[in-house]
Amino acid sequence: MKAEAGRLLSEYRRRSRLSQLDLANLAEVSPRHISFIENGRTQPSRTMLMRLTTALDVDLQDSNLLLQAAGFAPAYSRCDLNSPDMAPVRTALALMLEKQEPYPAVVFDGHWNILMANQAQLRMTAALLHTSEVPPGTNLLHLVFSHEALRPHIVNWDEVAGYLLRRLRRQVLSYSRPQHRQLLQELLHIQPPQGWQTPSHAHDKPMLTVDVRMGDQVLRLFSTLSQFGTALDIGMEELLIESYFPADDTTRDFFLAMGS
Repeated sequence: MKAEAGRLLSEYRRRSRLSQLDLANLAEVSPRHISFIENGRTQPSRTMLMRLTTALDVDLQDSNLLLQAAGFAPAYSRCDLNSPDMAPVRTALALMLEKQEPYPAVVFDGHWNILMANQAQLRMTAALLHTSEVPPGTNLLHLVFSHEALRPHIVNWDEVAGYLLRRLRRQVLSYSRPQHRQLLQELLHIQPPQGWQTPSHAHDKPMLTVDVRMGDQVLRLFSTLSQFGTALDIGMEELLIESYFPADDTTRDFFLAMGS
């Protein structure tokens, strides 16, 4: 157990690009103690491990993994969004989705699975996919990459898909989650855009827009990402709310009319 906890701590530290001295200074412990933990020469206490994960600013899931590797019980829960304990969270999410009207917004988990959406998002999806709803748990990236879903409707698909692949690759490199790695491999088998690894430098706008063809119009949207800042539950920490905004007057007028 000592060896596995030490290996994980070393991995987290290197992932944060910190030396043992850097981590020791952040956690206010001796570099020798960090070295002994990583080499399996000492058994760290639960308190010490919590101190180190805080210094490294690792997420709740990785904190649990380190504690369990050292033989301790996990510190953080993982609640389903539909569980009673998450009722205040569902209420907050519903309020944020409602306030985003008449523009689209969607809630997804740490693996890009759609959990909630507002009426504007549902109306736009229904118009594009000719379906009344998107089942909860549908993967957002699969929708974007599928030829039977959103891919044919996104005018600048190569640019958007390349950005999403790079974002997912950052998750793979940052967190080493098997689910992220599997999702990346799945998407790379669905004809990814050429040269997706390198962003285009020919930008004449301050942000990436998603340009969606809706009938004879092209809607241009950009988005913000929000998450809860005081989460002590893994599921809650991983929730992301993506809110879309019009990038031009045509798009604004379209959603205002659709929502009236």
